Amino acid sequence: MKFVAPLTEAERLTLLEARDQGPTAVLRRRAQAVELSSRGYRRTAIADLWKVHCETVSGWLDLWDTQGLRGLYAQPRSGRPPRFTPVEAEQVRLEVEQSPRQLRQVQARLQDRLGKTASRQTLRRVIKKN
Repeated sequence: MKFVAPLTEAERLTLLEARDQGPTAVLRRRAQAVELSSRGYRRTAIADLWKVHCETVSGWLDLWDTQGLRGLYAQPRSGRPPRFTPVEAEQVRLEVEQSPRQLRQVQARLQDRLGKTASRQTLRRVIKKN
């Protein structure tokens, strides 16, 4: 059985605040898991509550033990970098607003101005994201 060491009053208040007002659902869920563990709930009960694997809960508890609240935040994941920078994405948005039904022409203008090619689907994705 794996439990979190008894919490100090400051740690408990920090966890409760993160659970109630954390900026992301991931942080709120992990903070509640740590808080439940400190109250004596088993990993399996917490895993059943959140519909995750017991090892996932164990990882959350390990992160709390080693890094504290900072460890409960979601870390950046690897992935393909965006095709356009935020400034370029704004330019894409303006181009598409000027001629929304002529994406091929927008593609050509972006090629001339930015030197980057993008499919129509990529243009749609950039517009949708912004």
